[in-house]
Amino acid sequence: MQIVSGRPGREVIHYRAPESERVPEEMARFIEWFNISNQADGIVRAAIAHLWFETIHPFEDGNGRVGRAIMDMAIAQDAKSEMRLYSMSRQFQENRAAYYAALNEAQKGDLDITSWLVWFATQFSEACMKSEMLIDRALEKARFWSVLSEHAFNERQRKTLHKLLDAGDGGFLGGLTAEKYCKITGVSKATATRDLTELLLKKALVVHGIGKATKYYVNVPGWKHGSE
Repeated sequence: MQIVSGRPGREVIHYRAPESERVPEEMARFIEWFNISNQADGIVRAAIAHLWFETIHPFEDGNGRVGRAIMDMAIAQDAKSEMRLYSMSRQFQENRAAYYAALNEAQKGDLDITSWLVWFATQFSEACMKSEMLIDRALEKARFWSVLSEHAFNERQRKTLHKLLDAGDGGFLGGLTAEKYCKITGVSKATATRDLTELLLKKALVVHGIGKATKYYVNVPGWKHGSE
């Protein structure tokens, strides 16, 4: 098996897997190591397991998916939990070029895979931080709706509030204006003004500026809306 890119006749071979007759022996060695190494550091074990499996490359297709599943299994075994609050697969996908470069370097070098382990651990840390941000965002949304649970909102208002919450702190560029509300909901200026006034009275929004400079922001404690 080979990992190849480029046009026919100008192919570039990035990696050549072991010959097919060696695969059973290599896989037996890998599985034996995996089964006896569960006391090792979980992240290091996951990084080695993924690299090792991808290096053997035993299948014609699906090696990446299986390799990521093995990686996730190693981390889950270390955490002693089937629940995953992060996504290494998404992290690899978002850093695809860097992933292939790090993997290629580790496969072509000697047995010193320190650089691969450092890169893998960094990606794991970033994946966890992204998940933490998503969890924090979800909790902020839940608290927002809980505080306002006694109020009723029409469909237009809910749509706009969801859009503001999804954008995050300062993510809704320039703040919300009556004109933007019209575009989001498809209503007239008069209806937009009435809806926005209701949202202010219910403390779902806060307002900055006056006249043409009036901007509305979702009322989430701690959000600076780009002011700092």
